[in-house]
Amino acid sequence: MMNNFSAEWPLISIWVAGTSGLILIAIYISKSERFDNIAKYLVNFSVATILIQTAGELLLFSEIIEPGSFHLFYKVVVLFTLTFLYVYRSEMNKNYLLYWGIALLFIMGLEIRAIMTLGRMLI
Repeated sequence: MMNNFSAEWPLISIWVAGTSGLILIAIYISKSERFDNIAKYLVNFSVATILIQTAGELLLFSEIIEPGSFHLFYKVVVLFTLTFLYVYRSEMNKNYLLYWGIALLFIMGLEIRAIMTLGRMLI
C-alpha cells in the first residue's frame, strides 16, 4: 500500500498545487476581479489535496510502514508552511492571489523534494 500511495498521490498533489499556483499568479497579473470565486476554490482544493496526502503519509507511518526520515521531515515542513500561511492570512488580504500563488508553488517544491527523499533514512 505504501508504494501506491507514496508514488501516486504526491504527484496529484504536486500537479494540483503547481497548476493552481500558476493560475492564481495569472489571475493576479490580469488584474481581473471576476475570477475571485474560482481562486478561492483553487486554494481550498489545493490545500485539501495537500492535507489528505500528508495525513495519509502520517497514517502509513503510524502503521509501522517507514517512508524515510527525510521524507517525513519534508511533510512536517509542509504542515508548518500551511500553519504559517493560516496564521498570516489576515495580513496578506491585499495581495491574496499573489500570496497564495507563490505559496502553492513553494509547497509544490517541498512536495517534489519529499518525493526525491522517499526511503532515505537518517543514520
